[in-house]
Amino acid sequence: MLPRRAAPHPAGEAAAGTYAPRDAANSSPNINYDFCVAELLPYPGSRSADQKSLTVIAATLAKDKTTSASAKVKSLLARTSDPKTKQCLESCGSVYEDLLSDLNTSIPAIKEGRLVDAKTYLSAAVDEPDTCEDDFKELKVPSPLTKEDSDLTQMCTIALAFTNMLG
Repeated sequence: MLPRRAAPHPAGEAAAGTYAPRDAANSSPNINYDFCVAELLPYPGSRSADQKSLTVIAATLAKDKTTSASAKVKSLLARTSDPKTKQCLESCGSVYEDLLSDLNTSIPAIKEGRLVDAKTYLSAAVDEPDTCEDDFKELKVPSPLTKEDSDLTQMCTIALAFTNMLG
């Protein structure tokens, strides 16, 4: 199913938090508008945030999701006896460490206006969850992290789109 395309924001709408999800969804076929709204708008301050603040919020949400996925990997590793699954989970754990590093570097870069740096790290972050899923596919093992990886890819894509909107 293709993501829903949103109408342009109305003239005079002041806060980026109210129209940035539409702009991001319109800028990339890889952004699901409904996911963007569902993730961002409940975040405190997002509705009145300017574009830069909303970009930091998106990257922070991606970081939070990565931390949760990493915790799930640790929990699954403690319960898994299958060697192939264990190998994939260990690989995903490393992927999430890299992802956290990229997000931890991109957030201050956004805040400081170092957009080229932020875009570099967020671009890497967008692709990392797929690496986790590819490991499971390669070893023909069902992934217990498909939703987490899909959400991480989407959240990192949103953070990158917002960063691109900054300039």
